Amino acid sequence: MVTNLPPQAEAQYKKVVASKSKEEKLENLRVFLSMIPEHKGTEKLRAQVKRQISRLQDEIAAERKRRSTRPVAFEKGETTVLTTILAKDKRLLQEFLTSVKSFDETLILESLSRLKPLSVGFEDIVLSFAPLSPSMVESQKYSLIQTILLKSDLILILLSVENLFESFNLVKEMLRRFGVYVASKKSTAVFKSLGTGGITVLNRSRFLSEEEVKSFMREKGVESGIIHLSEFTSLYTLECSIKGLQRKNFLIVVKNHEGGLPADQLGVTEESIVGLERLLKNDFLKTVFKASGLIRVYLKPPSTVLPSSRPLLVDEETTVQELASKIHRDLSENLKYARLWRGGFTSRPLRVGPSFKLLDRDVVELRTR
Repeated sequence: MVTNLPPQAEAQYKKVVASKSKEEKLENLRVFLSMIPEHKGTEKLRAQVKRQISRLQDEIAAERKRRSTRPVAFEKGETTVLTTILAKDKRLLQEFLTSVKSFDETLILESLSRLKPLSVGFEDIVLSFAPLSPSMVESQKYSLIQTILLKSDLILILLSVENLFESFNLVKEMLRRFGVYVASKKSTAVFKSLGTGGITVLNRSRFLSEEEVKSFMREKGVESGIIHLSEFTSLYTLECSIKGLQRKNFLIVVKNHEGGLPADQLGVTEESIVGLERLLKNDFLKTVFKASGLIRVYLKPPSTVLPSSRPLLVDEETTVQELASKIHRDLSENLKYARLWRGGFTSRPLRVGPSFKLLDRDVVELRTR
């Protein structure tokens, strides 16, 4: 190995050697490559590392093809909000779960060893937490991890102030391999392909210039199309959206951070990042439920006096029409209006139309033609 590498690169190379799986080694090699300075003396080393990365990618892809594509059985209750907690190692996961003070130490250790979610009651629903780190990704667990991630309502990302950006990028790359990316609803990109006319960029992002977007699309071999951006669209969001990855709500929790949190530097919205100390001082479970982007709606059939005691979990800003569609297509097609109780069932009901947006704890009685 080249002797004039910076200390951080030498330390990272030791992580490469100590990697316990191909996936972990691939992640560590990518980080190692980014730390090698580009000059004449490192050309051979950089080329060698790139070959290693390419070879590992091919081996991992071949192994995944041999695995069954059938989803692993994983039960998630109808009133359960599932959160995957991601961190660079098990130690940070264990420290965090212990500090939350909602779980027994024995159950935490079992969850970390068996990928068994930890559950706790929150008002009239269940919040379930599945801790995960890159070192836990093994061939026999791949399908289970993918199933958990795809069913997750929220990805909670634990970062330490040390190596903040490196750790965040590792987490994003890990999620990318499972077909998932993390972004708020304010960070979107919608692309429509066209035969001719070049690339047209609509709306502005605070993170990307129009030329950066066009240049990225040309690199991907796209010459014509229309791209709709939002205020917080990043290059990461743009790439993942175009590739068809599944978006997940997320919350970044930063440990040992003093002063303002680097939301803009990480390319996220301010409400998507919080300091660990502040999170623990507030109502942790309430914060998680809010970050999940879900709300509880209670259905009242016209034939009953009282609404259901079990809520239906739907996305924020779901309309009455979308609620009806979620229940049954015929109900949606024949929907006329809804009676809605907000602020308690004892309140006076409102008559609302199909486009009316729902809030948490609304009681709804759907009326058809």
